[in-house]
Amino acid sequence: MLSDLLPDRAGTSKVRRSWLLQPGRKAGHGWGMMRFLSLLVAAALAAGLAAALWVGCDRPVPVADSWSGPVQSVSFAPFRRGQSPLTKVYPTPAQIGEDLKSLVGLARGVRTYTSEEGMEVVPELAAKLGLKVTFGAWLTNETEAKGRLRNHQEIAALIKAANAHPKEIERVIVGNEVLLRRDLTPDQLIAYIRQVKAAVKQPVSYADVWAFYLKYPQVAKEVDFITIHILPFWEDEPVSIDHVDDYIVKIVDKMRAAFPGKPILIGEAGWPSLGRDRGPAVVDVVNEARFVRKMANVAAKYHFDYNIVEAFDQPWKSALENTVGAAWGILDIDRRPKFAMSGPVEQVRDWKSRAALALLLGLAATLAWGRKIQGFPARLAFALMAQILAWATVTTAFHAEAVSFRWWQDLWAPLRAALGLGASWIALRRAQAFLQDGHQAVSGGAPPPAAFGRRVGRGGVLGNAESLMIVSGLYGVVWSLLLLVDGRYRDIPDIDFSAPCLATLLLLLIRAVQARRHGGGLGAALAFDGLFSPIPVPTRRRATLLRLLAWGLVLGALMSVGSEGLALAMGEDFAKNHPALGARIPLVLRGMIDNREMVLWAVMQLVMAVPFLARRQEG
Repeated sequence: MLSDLLPDRAGTSKVRRSWLLQPGRKAGHGWGMMRFLSLLVAAALAAGLAAALWVGCDRPVPVADSWSGPVQSVSFAPFRRGQSPLTKVYPTPAQIGEDLKSLVGLARGVRTYTSEEGMEVVPELAAKLGLKVTFGAWLTNETEAKGRLRNHQEIAALIKAANAHPKEIERVIVGNEVLLRRDLTPDQLIAYIRQVKAAVKQPVSYADVWAFYLKYPQVAKEVDFITIHILPFWEDEPVSIDHVDDYIVKIVDKMRAAFPGKPILIGEAGWPSLGRDRGPAVVDVVNEARFVRKMANVAAKYHFDYNIVEAFDQPWKSALENTVGAAWGILDIDRRPKFAMSGPVEQVRDWKSRAALALLLGLAATLAWGRKIQGFPARLAFALMAQILAWATVTTAFHAEAVSFRWWQDLWAPLRAALGLGASWIALRRAQAFLQDGHQAVSGGAPPPAAFGRRVGRGGVLGNAESLMIVSGLYGVVWSLLLLVDGRYRDIPDIDFSAPCLATLLLLLIRAVQARRHGGGLGAALAFDGLFSPIPVPTRRRATLLRLLAWGLVLGALMSVGSEGLALAMGEDFAKNHPALGARIPLVLRGMIDNREMVLWAVMQLVMAVPFLARRQEG
């Protein structure tokens, strides 16, 4: 029992009394050394267990799929940090040349999306490196005159490049997902396709999500080959990585049946390595590697023509699709390959440095604040808690930096890291107090000054601890509301919330055990009062407000899982594929729990709600 491992009413654990406090044993320097050695052993055991978990969770993951040789083609948008088509800051010819060189051996060709913005140099540079080019023109909305002018310029540049480089440019694509975005009507698009076909010798196509060719079959009649995007992650019914190969074959077969004899290019196929999950489609580096390898093998088996999206991560896309939109590259923003095409895949490249930092932080916290805790089992419990919270703190800080792509995110990242650090610091100091004095775990009252060595009133650091945890709760409620109203691209903040949630859970566990040993009730042990800060119980009015926050967290948990079902139910293709309401309802209900990341986020909110719900109303 954990209760046997923690201090009793006299502040001395049963284990310690059984062999250390034997008759005739005197306290002194030797006893102090024994206590220090006991703490060292506890710290070492906790660190060893934590290290084993780091290795077990982050070591390279075996991936059965493998591929030898380059992929057929990759989407080429060579934007670097600080560059974006949205701000009209474009890569230089020298940078484009460097990026093309980085793809030699990884891909046989590249696909571009615009005929301007510096891409004019791609055909010549790519040809020198032996890379085939699928050259594209970007078309946009024509409701304003500048849109029509832009489209005319793009088409003119496409025709000029195709005729200037008849050997280097293998084929051309007129427009990308303009029907999906509703930027142009099918007739407007067809007019541009006909204009290009009349002016160039290369095969001409238009690129869009596969369903839009079925929706507008008249477009298929105008092109020399059909370019379809198959992105299982973005489907109305997201597809698990385990089933993507079958899904790709299914879609291509459907398109071949709809347009017999028409050549098909899979113009975009890929998987993100960072960002939020969608249903059973889990985002990480391992799954991106699995997808690219599967795509190459499926294409070879069924003789598919394909292009992987994309060559490099694109931070600028975070402005449109948040984190998940920025992380589809087979190379990261620094042009480093994320994975090889065979063998195990490393999920987090810098996991060893993260582990080292977390282990050191956990050790430091244990040695600094665990000295006054009596009994080896209690010290071990504290050391384990320190390592758990060190993991959460370090993971939060590194993640905040990894998903910061814009200036305001660079400002927000330190605050996200500070939230994790603050919650961990508060929890460890309170755990120290609870383990040192079991009565405090029951009363929640102020500890002796020596326990903290600093001021603990409302103006002190610990005096503001409750406010920090309240801010964490508000953060959760607001984010869940945002996920409900606009959740397609929005990150799920389970990593940001990990430190506050774990801090709450671990403190509640310690406090509940101590309350049981010292005659306190479970309700009081689970209450917010005195959990994070040794402050007297506040007024009834404040307690009522905090209950509202608690129910806000509960509602947030329901909104979070509900947002997954709502997104599924509102999908246009989902409604077409399942016209009967009776067939849709079970799928929507299952969709609410398919996303494990979202379910975890909901559970974390419920954990945070517990102390607010259990709060005593006094005053």
